[in-house]
Amino acid sequence: MSRLACLGTIGLHFIDCLIPMTTPHAPTTQDLAHFAFCALVALRTAMQDGIVTSPLTEHLFLIRWLATAQKQKRFTRRLAVDIQLLLDKGRQQGEKARLKKDLIFLWSSFTGDKTTHSDLYRLAEAIRQLNTQGWENILLDPSNSEPEQQADSVTGPVFYVAKQALTDAFTELGVLIAPISFQIVGDAQAFVASLAEWHFNTQVTTISLNKARVTLVR
Repeated sequence: MSRLACLGTIGLHFIDCLIPMTTPHAPTTQDLAHFAFCALVALRTAMQDGIVTSPLTEHLFLIRWLATAQKQKRFTRRLAVDIQLLLDKGRQQGEKARLKKDLIFLWSSFTGDKTTHSDLYRLAEAIRQLNTQGWENILLDPSNSEPEQQADSVTGPVFYVAKQALTDAFTELGVLIAPISFQIVGDAQAFVASLAEWHFNTQVTTISLNKARVTLVR
């Protein structure tokens, strides 16, 4: 599932969406920021030209713009799911979809000060960054709680985290209130460096040559 579907929502029932299983064609932050920028510039131009004069015409313009972008394949195919999600939302909810608000949030989220976002949101973006660097991530549920059970199904650097641990570690507002442990197979220093870029403190326990436990702490 695309993270775009979770914009503006921090509730813990969105853990699966914010921190999903790795997908090979997930959009990068640059993809999403560029897409949002283009949409907002097009909307602003339409307003200056008198094409958009009300909330209804704004909504209709954005629906047409998204549909045209989809049909003409103006953006990388990594954004196909995100564009479809916005179109579906706009068509189902009408003006109440507030697509412009989603686009503004998307643009500011990827271009603003990282420290202004919630802990949960920053963790989701750190994981997105790790994905673009080749890391795979796996959420473990109670029925599949041991990383070793999936060891044979992955290649390259990978990290595991228990879904329940994520749920317990954050408030409904996305504030980190308890440590979270990740079990990783790969370069622990590279993993920690990506978390540090998003202003997280960590503790590292080496398990073996290429295995470690990295704990996120307050």
